[in-house]
Amino acid sequence: MRRLTLGADPAAVVVALRERAETAAAVERAVTEILADVRARGDEAVRAHALRLDGLELPEHYGLDPSELSAAWRAARPELRVALKLAATNIRAYHTHERPEPWRETLAQGQVVGQEIVPLGVAGLYVPGGLANYPSSVLMTAIPAKVAGVERVVVCSPPRAGAGVAAGVAAACELLGIGDLYPIGGAQAVAAMAFGTAVVPRCDVIVGPGNAYVTEAKRQVMGEVRIDGLAGPSEVLIVADAQGRPDWIAADLLAQAEHGSGAMAALLDVGGELGDRVADAVAELSAELGLPADHIALVTCPDLQAALDLVNAFAPEHLELHVADAAALLPRVRNAGAVFVGPRAATAFGDYAAGTNHVLPTGGSARFGQGLSVSDFVKRVGIVEMSEGAAAALVEPVATIASEEGLRSHARSVELRGRP
Repeated sequence: MRRLTLGADPAAVVVALRERAETAAAVERAVTEILADVRARGDEAVRAHALRLDGLELPEHYGLDPSELSAAWRAARPELRVALKLAATNIRAYHTHERPEPWRETLAQGQVVGQEIVPLGVAGLYVPGGLANYPSSVLMTAIPAKVAGVERVVVCSPPRAGAGVAAGVAAACELLGIGDLYPIGGAQAVAAMAFGTAVVPRCDVIVGPGNAYVTEAKRQVMGEVRIDGLAGPSEVLIVADAQGRPDWIAADLLAQAEHGSGAMAALLDVGGELGDRVADAVAELSAELGLPADHIALVTCPDLQAALDLVNAFAPEHLELHVADAAALLPRVRNAGAVFVGPRAATAFGDYAAGTNHVLPTGGSARFGQGLSVSDFVKRVGIVEMSEGAAAALVEPVATIASEEGLRSHARSVELRGRP
């Protein structure tokens, strides 16, 4: 556990908290080779890399049979099925409010302009796996896609023994009516969804977090397919004053550190009276749960405004506000992926079932990015309708601008519409 003191310039503390690691050249090269191989050889390459990297031999048609998904749902603990249904209901309710609507407006010259909202055809979801089991990631990525109206949802998740996937992932797919589930992970999964193979359909968007190889693969295919963002290690900042509950804060800090892979958690101790008590609580809980506290930091802040300045400079993925009248601080928070207002609003609620999405911007990208939403799965198509009167009214200004730019056929195109 580290101790830091916030001075006049929050930038120095941001640098100390966020230990950036550049993508290793070896990762970049390996991903480039895998992408090129899958582009060239399709499923043959996917199976070869699964054998090489995961030690599993996939069958020729490696998509899971629907009967395997329904079996996974039936085999799930009854309390898990109840919890997943509740979480899905809340997540769907949250994302329903994001759904954009088409619109039309008649402007001054008489032309009608507007937008149509068109769902993407195929959404590719990457659900991490390996030794873990993340049904929540299925809910968080698939539900906004379905609310958006995406016709086909494809899920790729690292394989388990027997060429299946984690049981919870399969169960969540069954709950949401997803039939396209493929036991492939890593860069080869991103490649298959980006380029399409005989087994895996080509996707219009790829979303979801993953390891360094998955993130690098998403970076390299960006532009050929839409991606949601480049996820890095998870992070939380907790702003608390002397009234904060040390045991609650310690649990929240360690919950973030539990993500591993460079995850970072920090308490911004307003006034400097809480840090020692939280440090003791972290040490006790760390020993009890067997979790390391290496990536936890305690930052002493002189006052609340200084803490909020650090929050906006850091732009955390998760922000918890453990202070009196926390809701009143929201207008002063500009940069955060998600804000958890008040001491009872633990980040873990948002990770699973509160309703908000847990796929959030990391690494400071909350300065300009946002959490996964319905907008990631739709496109806005501009619409123009021209009446005779509107065309006549716009001929002169359009032709004037076109002539200024030296585009004579543009000018002629509108001039023709202005003639009787």
